Amino acid sequence: MMQNVLKQLQHLHGTIAQLPVEQQQIFASNFEQLSASLQELAAEFESLLSSKTDKINLEKINRNLEIKFREQAATLRNLDRQLERSQMLYKRVSQALTKGEARLQTLLRNSSDLIAILEADGRIREQSSIALERILGYNPEQRIGKFPEDLLHPDDAPIWQAYLAQLLKHPGIAPPLEYRKRHANGSWVYLEVIGNNLLHDSSINGIVINSRDITERKLSAAALEKSQKQIVNILEKITDGFFTLNSNWQFTYVNQKAEQCWQKNREQLIGKNIWEEFPATAETIFSQQFYRSVAEQVNVKFETYYPPLNAWFEIETYPSDEGLSVFFQDISDRKKAEAALRASESRYRIISEITSEFAYAFQVLPDRTWLCEWMTEAVTNITGYTKEEIRTSGGLQFHCIHPDDVEMLLEQMQFRVSSGKEVSEYRIITKSGEIRWIWDCRQVVWDEVEKRVVGIYGACQDITKHKLAQAKLCETNQVLQGLMKALPLPVVGVDTNALVTVWNPAAERVFGWKESEVLGELLPIVPSDGNVDFHAMFDSELAGESQVARECRRRRKDGSSIDMSLWSVPMRDAQGLISGSIKIFSEISEANGSEETVGRLLSRKDKLEPFWARYVNLPTGIKNLQTI
Repeated sequence: MMQNVLKQLQHLHGTIAQLPVEQQQIFASNFEQLSASLQELAAEFESLLSSKTDKINLEKINRNLEIKFREQAATLRNLDRQLERSQMLYKRVSQALTKGEARLQTLLRNSSDLIAILEADGRIREQSSIALERILGYNPEQRIGKFPEDLLHPDDAPIWQAYLAQLLKHPGIAPPLEYRKRHANGSWVYLEVIGNNLLHDSSINGIVINSRDITERKLSAAALEKSQKQIVNILEKITDGFFTLNSNWQFTYVNQKAEQCWQKNREQLIGKNIWEEFPATAETIFSQQFYRSVAEQVNVKFETYYPPLNAWFEIETYPSDEGLSVFFQDISDRKKAEAALRASESRYRIISEITSEFAYAFQVLPDRTWLCEWMTEAVTNITGYTKEEIRTSGGLQFHCIHPDDVEMLLEQMQFRVSSGKEVSEYRIITKSGEIRWIWDCRQVVWDEVEKRVVGIYGACQDITKHKLAQAKLCETNQVLQGLMKALPLPVVGVDTNALVTVWNPAAERVFGWKESEVLGELLPIVPSDGNVDFHAMFDSELAGESQVARECRRRRKDGSSIDMSLWSVPMRDAQGLISGSIKIFSEISEANGSEETVGRLLSRKDKLEPFWARYVNLPTGIKNLQTI
């Protein structure tokens, strides 16, 4: 029996090493107690055997031993069952721990954050591979055993060293830290790190560093900060005053223009209530519109007069969740200009009503019909129609416009794409049936929203006499052109730069150059040795003097010279200014003798009628042709 007990004890002792440390300690303690009891029983048993006389006691002890043995056997069976349960539990715990470690490794490998474990000296022991490659572009093998500061931005190395020193001094989690690390491609990556000193933890025995990529956030923050600075710079430079209010009507920002306008520093206003700082605005249109803008969350624009500054202001408000943004502009000058404009328009209407010109204003409707807004009284003097007749009949559709000119005016209006000034000349048919020419200067108003003309303002002048004079002048010019072509004497015209403007057929015949060869070119008939005399003569012509039977020598295209008599007069433009000269040449015939010819020509110098008048018959109605 004792041998069986010893075998079971040896079996139990062999399985103790398989148990966890805590269970080993418990079973080791029980095993030692059991062994001690058995040793005591064995000693008592041996002492009993040595005394034959105590056989009875031995039997008694034997019974007691059997009882204790059964008790110890029951205890051993119980311990054996506990051992089996402990082994099963240990196995399940080991499996769960293995799965947990595998899961943890998977999470570390696939974590969006970069997790690293550092040794006490700061070297990298472990690092999550996927995050390392994704965030910094390195393989794990490249960084194991390295120091983190190897990749740190030089400006950030001191703060990291101070952070690591603080971690080593105080176990546990440290506050977050931001620094930059160099990517494998040479760029800089912003990281936010949280360190946890677990050197005291035997399962870790290191410093855990969790790093998160915040480059995008930092760049966005930098861009936002730059944008905000740009906005502030713009607000400081704009010509409008600008300020912001919070929900308590306290100033949170005041730009430089507002300071200048109010003659108050922004330091005096920031954090102050607007109605207390500017009591004159309380219970006025300012407070009404400000409260309305915030309550209805709508933009508001209004104009008002502010007595304390003796100024008119245009105000625009923009509500937000934080409060109210306000732009304002001093429009006192504009108001004065508007008042002056109204006075000017009033004076203009009065003056226009007593002159032969008339002014008008039309509104153009979407269907392109015209609605007369106002028109001066002088319109009746020109058209014969009253203002009321024109107002009820429309604009271009009004039958006083000549039918041949309506389409031209409509096309001119149709191609408008912006506001601008237009000038037109067109005919009208008066109430009495007379045709008159009108010069119309108008301002067209273009609406960018509707993309069409919405209004026309203008003034008209009767230019019928001018048009008739132009027609007569045109007729006279045609007669003169025909006269110069028919004249057997060379006629040459030049402008103030001595460029040819007139060259008749006789000039082509005498001098040899075609009209197409000389028009717009310098006068080619002056020989090189006669330039001085020519320019002296030309200067006197431009000064208003005429030349009568002036002898001169000119050259032909073939290079030969020819003696000529010259008559010239200045040419004048429509304003009466000298624009050049007209020259008529007569050849001095050597066959008839130069002395006789010259004497004959000189005898006619003082006559009022020029010598060439005998060659032409003047058309009826053309007067003073001699002055050419």
